Amino acid sequence: MMQITTINMMMNRVKNAKIKLSQHRDLGNRSSLTVYEVARLMDTIKYGEKAEGNTQDSIFFSLN
Repeated sequence: MMQITTINMMMNRVKNAKIKLSQHRDLGNRSSLTVYEVARLMDTIKYGEKAEGNTQDSIFFSLN
């Protein structure tokens, strides 16, 4: 159950990042996003989709 919730959270985060980038592209020069914010959104999409396809691996880990 925990893994399903984690995957859903990651999918929502990727979906939101795609929406923000789409809005940024549509606004062009009028967008309020900085270069760093755009890069962070792109990384979220890139690594989120990679993790989404790899559902067998755990995202969270603990060191004792």
